[in-house]
Order: sequence, then C-alpha cells, then structure tokens
Amino acid sequence: MRTQGFESEAQLVKAIAASVTLARRRDYRLELEVDAGVGIADIVLTKRAPRSTEGLRALSCVSPRIAALLSPALSESINSRQELAACLGSSITAAQRVITQMSAAGLMNKTRQSLTLTAVRTLPFEHLIAVEAKISDWQHVLVQAYRNLQFADESWVVLDHMYIRPALAQLERFKVAGVGLASVDRNRGLFVHLGPTSSGPVSLGKRWQAQAVLAARTMTRRNPSVAG
Repeated sequence: MRTQGFESEAQLVKAIAASVTLARRRDYRLELEVDAGVGIADIVLTKRAPRSTEGLRALSCVSPRIAALLSPALSESINSRQELAACLGSSITAAQRVITQMSAAGLMNKTRQSLTLTAVRTLPFEHLIAVEAKISDWQHVLVQAYRNLQFADESWVVLDHMYIRPALAQLERFKVAGVGLASVDRNRGLFVHLGPTSSGPVSLGKRWQAQAVLAARTMTRRNPSVAG
C-alpha cells in the first residue's frame, strides 16, 4: 500500500502525540502549544519531579516572566526594593507591583527595610522534552527547535516521513544544533533518525518561565474554577 503524507501540521501533531504516548512511559504528560518566551513549542513532554507540590503551587501563582525570581540563586540575592528593581531592570514603581503580586501569593515577606523572597527548592518538572512538528520545511523548524533548548532538557524536530530525505542529507546541521530528528509515517508510525546531542536548558529565565506556564496549566486542570 502506498504511503500518503499528512494533509496538515495539525494531523502530524496528532500522530506525533499518539506515537509518543505509546513510546514514552506513563510518567510523562503531553502538553500542546507551550509558550516559554522563545516561540510556541508544538509539543512539550513533562515529567513531574517527586515531592514538588509546593513548587508547583508557588510557580502557578506568579507571572511566568518573573518566575525566575523564586530560584534560589536570585531569591537569596534580593533583599531590598532597589535590588529587586536592578534584577528586573525596571523602576522602583514596577518593582513595587511585583512585590504586591508576590506578597499576595504568600511568596514574599517585607518590612520597611528589607524583602525576603520564598525560594522554590524543587522545580515541579524534572524533565522537559520539546517537539517541533513540520511537514517538510526542516530548515525553518530546526531554528525553533534550537531555541527550545533555552527551556527544555531535550529538543526534537519531527517531520512527515514522506519528506524526510532532505533533512537526512543534513544530519550534521542537527548534530551541531544538538537537536534530535524523527519522522512519522501514517501507516508505520515513528522513526528516530538522530537523538539529541545537546542538553538544556541553557537559560535560567526561560527554564523557570516554562515551569511556571506548565505549573499554571496543571493547577488549572486540578481546579478548573480558577481558570479565567
């Protein structure tokens, strides 16, 4: 039987999701269209960290853009409004808005002289795998997959198997970027051509931003009434 390609990227994403669900262990959850500040990743596979409920709740309460403030490295270095403003690269007025948000969430104690941020010691998700799907334009999608290493531990490109040959001829480009390459055939499933050769995340800010986005989704699923 002659193989037919996918009619749309939406179909391809659905097929990837089905293949990944079969291939991965049950401790991974699949999330679609995750915005971690470097473009929207088509798929992100998440693995929860043990004993991370406290971190999950904390990160779900803050804007993803400032989530890195709860990292031990930053939280322990900020003790005043001036230091917070300098860390944010903002004015004292803007820093005060962050203080109000953090205080309301129970993540900051403040006095007239000092601030104390509550550090998140265990991130909610111990492993993130980003996947970019494209029918055939491997060059375009490789750029996005490389960006995803700013927040993800692994990054992959997955193409329609009918159009994999041009990408296979350029495997060195994927190796240099550290990005894995796979393809999906509508009848035969998933083919892995190259595993990731680099590990992330390379950006502290984007790592924490992604964790906060995913934490908010998780908490919304648990408590649908908080959505909106």
